[in-house]
Amino acid sequence: MTSAKKGLEGENKAVRYLEDSGYEILERRFRSGPGEVDIIVRKKNVVVFVEVKTWDVLGVESLEHSVDSRKRGKIKRTASLFLIRHPELGGCRIRFDLIFLSRRMEKLDHWEHAF
Repeated sequence: MTSAKKGLEGENKAVRYLEDSGYEILERRFRSGPGEVDIIVRKKNVVVFVEVKTWDVLGVESLEHSVDSRKRGKIKRTASLFLIRHPELGGCRIRFDLIFLSRRMEKLDHWEHAF
């Protein structure tokens, strides 16, 4: 399976998990100047920007380092642009989460307030 296909499959599973957990999907694969946010959701008065990572062999600890300060900065700048385009969300709190999925998609870890 190509990494792009594996990534999309992981995002699809993450979307199903988030919907089952009561989140409203606002947007998927939001792209703007500095980067991309995989999934943007809302639950009550909180908008959550979610980065999804699917891994093969590495432990979650190693995978966590793949979302380094540079990557987090890109996600935050992209999130700011999303919020500028959606002023109706101005009163919401924001949060940045990570969802880690194992390669075979049998294990999902959701880290709220990841950064």
